[in-house]
Amino acid sequence: MLAKITIIWRPNVWKSSFFNMFTWHKIAIVADEAGTTRDISEYEFTDGENEITYILADSWWLDFSSKNDEISTDIIERTRDAIKESDLLIWLLEYDKFTDLDERILKILRDKNIPPVVVVANKADNENFRLEAFNLPVVNIFDAFFPVSVSHNFWFLEVRKFVAKNLKEKWLNYLVEETDDSFIKLALVGRPNVWKSSLINAIVWKNRVMVKDLAWTTRDSIDTKFHYNEKDFVLIDTAWIRRLSKIGTRNIENWSVMRTERSITRSDIIAVIIDWVDGIHQQDLSVISRVLEEKKWLIIVINKWDAVLNKQNIDKEKIMWKYLSYLSEKFDFLPWVSVIFTSAVEKKRVEEILDTAILINEERKNKRVKTSIFNGFIEQAVIKHPPTWNRVAHKPKIYYGSQVDVNPPKFVLTVNNPEHFHFSYKRYLENKIRDNFWFAWTPIIIEFKWRGKTKDIVK
Repeated sequence: MLAKITIIWRPNVWKSSFFNMFTWHKIAIVADEAGTTRDISEYEFTDGENEITYILADSWWLDFSSKNDEISTDIIERTRDAIKESDLLIWLLEYDKFTDLDERILKILRDKNIPPVVVVANKADNENFRLEAFNLPVVNIFDAFFPVSVSHNFWFLEVRKFVAKNLKEKWLNYLVEETDDSFIKLALVGRPNVWKSSLINAIVWKNRVMVKDLAWTTRDSIDTKFHYNEKDFVLIDTAWIRRLSKIGTRNIENWSVMRTERSITRSDIIAVIIDWVDGIHQQDLSVISRVLEEKKWLIIVINKWDAVLNKQNIDKEKIMWKYLSYLSEKFDFLPWVSVIFTSAVEKKRVEEILDTAILINEERKNKRVKTSIFNGFIEQAVIKHPPTWNRVAHKPKIYYGSQVDVNPPKFVLTVNNPEHFHFSYKRYLENKIRDNFWFAWTPIIIEFKWRGKTKDIVK
């Protein structure tokens, strides 16, 4: 089991910047806005120099004055739990300040049941500031003390080295390779308040991300690794998606949208979550369009199905088929997408998302049509429905074709002239390919090649 380290902090110590610098990745959102971090984000960090891997938890700041704030109270409790579950704590301070809130945190961290504490004094940007940091009243209280500078990347090597040494002394010297192609990278994406976080909790059966019946509670992307049905998964709970025109260009919501865009890009399979109660919104269509632009494999998940399951004396199957008809009207361009009805609250049918993802993963990696079989198929498809043309164009003709890629499936057809083909023939070929070779859950790319020139036709 990997060791866990939790960062304890108060506002204005540049915790997110420290988190990013410590891990060499831009993981935490950084902004000059109070309360930017709104969840307990966990990052599996592999320190190659010290040959160790551990979980670094980016916690909420400890402020116990907001008792009437539901979100703050919830995350404070999560921070307390994270402290108890940790093998080591990093307490982040400013090199020249020790506030009343720091005093309150000190009382908590001096509890005998608290794990070892490493005190890190930030903003020590030069040697004079570094020396001044040793005047803080906590220098000799805990296991180690390190002045650092996030701005100049000073003295981080020493902190990482001490952390690695401390964990190895406890026999927590695990080294994990970075996530490779053997993992199924599944992202859950959707508009606010469709209960994405609840769905992840239901899938992994562990309360790993904050869940509240409030919109906008997820403000960063959180990865959760787990094992299901002999397969390794990376489940990505993304921040909300909103149109950039609605959120400005330099605020925290813009950051979250960009993080979500990156999550879509680095995922293999995207599950778009739709609220059964609210129905389809234009934003849902926009999200799906973005997924298709990235050529990702797609699942549509209709969540909050418990609103139907809990009703008495109704035909649930009939309601489901009516909703599928409603979806076909909204998503007439996606006849190949699987639709799964789930209840995150009651943990019903959530396994179908993972089972479908496993099937998709097999298609993504292994599905390839032999060239001889594909050319025989093309010949028959043309005989059944020859391509049409107008009087100006020459008769369109397909000479031969082959599948040249698998993720997503891409077919290259050599023709006499791509411009001689009517646009409707594209959809005909796509449908015939799906009928004969399956290729569910994915867009198909068909490229018409002519005299050394190409024209991409994306399905």
